Amino acid sequence: MLDEKLLLNQVQSCIECGLCLDFCDTFQVTQDEFKSPRGRLKIAGKIFSGQEVSNEEIIGIYTCTLCAACDLKCQQEIEISEIVHATKVKLVSKKLGPLPNHEKIIQGIVDAGNSVGGIAEERLNWLSEDYKKQESFEEKESDTLLFLGCMSSFRVQESALAPYIILRNANYDFKILKKEPCCGEYIYSTGKIELSKQLFKENIDLFRRIGVKNLIVTCGGCLYAFDTVYRKYFKDFDIKVRHVVDVIYELEKEGKIELKSLNKSITYHDPCRLGRKYKNGPLYHEAREILKKCGVNVKEISENHDDCPCCGAGSGIRGVNSTLSINIGKKTLGNLKTEEIVSSCPLCIFNFRYANYKNSMDKLCKYITDYILEAFSE
Repeated sequence: MLDEKLLLNQVQSCIECGLCLDFCDTFQVTQDEFKSPRGRLKIAGKIFSGQEVSNEEIIGIYTCTLCAACDLKCQQEIEISEIVHATKVKLVSKKLGPLPNHEKIIQGIVDAGNSVGGIAEERLNWLSEDYKKQESFEEKESDTLLFLGCMSSFRVQESALAPYIILRNANYDFKILKKEPCCGEYIYSTGKIELSKQLFKENIDLFRRIGVKNLIVTCGGCLYAFDTVYRKYFKDFDIKVRHVVDVIYELEKEGKIELKSLNKSITYHDPCRLGRKYKNGPLYHEAREILKKCGVNVKEISENHDDCPCCGAGSGIRGVNSTLSINIGKKTLGNLKTEEIVSSCPLCIFNFRYANYKNSMDKLCKYITDYILEAFSE
């Protein structure tokens, strides 16, 4: 976490130019200063100066998606998203956070091992009985783990099944877990550092116990957690972490999979945590190239990939204000040049689908491996 003195210096360096407002998804759909980068900096300044804050100001902090778009646009190079997260940690220490809905979801992670209210025993329902009979799960002699994550396992199950089938058919060596835990990113994003570190340590011990040296993930949140947050607190965490898009891109380049043309036109959405927040990425080129190999004409949401808007569900804001998440998703869907939107994060797809349903927009929202599997030639 940022040093408090450094944090306050950064807060005070804001010149209130307003440039960040044009790139903040929550401000764009609310026009609420508390839900803007500069507004959140002011709130952070009050909290770290020991001043009292209102419930509305606390909600302002907790409705930030931590997408980091403002970080890239700040003329003063203020790490706004890092300051917002540090402010959440401070609120937790003062027993002012997280919010009640966050606590319910966190309890679900502790009790059932997932962040989406799923029944633990149903985590593998996406996998057919035939595949289950062929699996040896944790016992398989492989040092590569395909980690599906809560959202893929329970809510956008094709983003678990399609990667599994593609990697199997490409004879890629990997295993999956029968009892997969949550990565813990949700707990971390709410500011509950000690609890998240406890879960991180349990997962690291599990990975070491079953000989994992490589992790392949389907979810942007899992990628961010394992590749950035785990390494922040556990310097000896040396597992290589990759997104499944990166792996499939490499397999296609090596001639290990062939793809036929689908002749479709879609709009591609860059998840925040595979784009501007992915320190070892970003995965901009790979996703687009693999879609083009599938004969897909890729349209863009923004000219600069770094400017791609958040889906609206990042950092747990659906639990704070679902209407806000829906409106952010609606704004993006309303600007599409195609009827289909594709993303490489199941949470993005889940929120776009919800926004589409709630607003009767008749858009098709699909996870990227749906197209790869459709184009896959065994």
